[in-house]
Amino acid sequence: MDKKISFHVWLILSSSALAFMLSSCGEAMSTSTPTSPTPSTVATTQWQPMPTHSYYVPPSDMTEYIHYTPSEAFNFNLEFDYPSYWWLQEYSDEAGILDVFLGDPRILTLPPPSDNGMHPTPNDFGSVYIWIMPSEPGQTPETELESHKKSYSEIHRMKVFGDYKITIAGNDANVLEYQVDDPETSPSLMFYRRTYFMVNDQVYEIIYSVAEKDRGGEFDKGYEYFLNSLKILP
Repeated sequence: MDKKISFHVWLILSSSALAFMLSSCGEAMSTSTPTSPTPSTVATTQWQPMPTHSYYVPPSDMTEYIHYTPSEAFNFNLEFDYPSYWWLQEYSDEAGILDVFLGDPRILTLPPPSDNGMHPTPNDFGSVYIWIMPSEPGQTPETELESHKKSYSEIHRMKVFGDYKITIAGNDANVLEYQVDDPETSPSLMFYRRTYFMVNDQVYEIIYSVAEKDRGGEFDKGYEYFLNSLKILP
């Protein structure tokens, strides 16, 4: 099937994650514009020039965290808090796959990729990607983790550390941690933490990425706050 790259997919590519996250076909539709403060308003289906600043500095009177609840008609069973300077976008496609992207707003200043959409500007900006898909017979968080663990261990530029279990809002979740060393997508060695759980017959995956050199920094702390604030909606 032909792949059509939207602005949203470019964002995931630019965060050095798409090649290891998913492959989706068809043209997708955005369900909303960004809901957090951003340097500029961005359309999700057409590139618009972005400011050339190096970092978004929120106003001094801005709250430290923003509480997210799904927009109307977005069948997403999570709510959470995230740092107010992060950028957020809801997204859905015709196959019923939903996702929410949160990231360092510096990603919005990058130029668009080439026409084939596979060569984004290398960057090491942190990101959090929440991907939701309807479950298939026999699919569980464990099967998703094992599938990725096996495939990642066979890729020379990836190093799998291991997996463990955590609890998210009273629900069991599995976590896979690994590194990606790919100069074509990032100038830095990148650390990934991929979390799997299920809600109402939907498989949820949270893919967190940050440069190894920035672990323990502000973006890392923001992610921990986000993760601890996750709540499952009825």
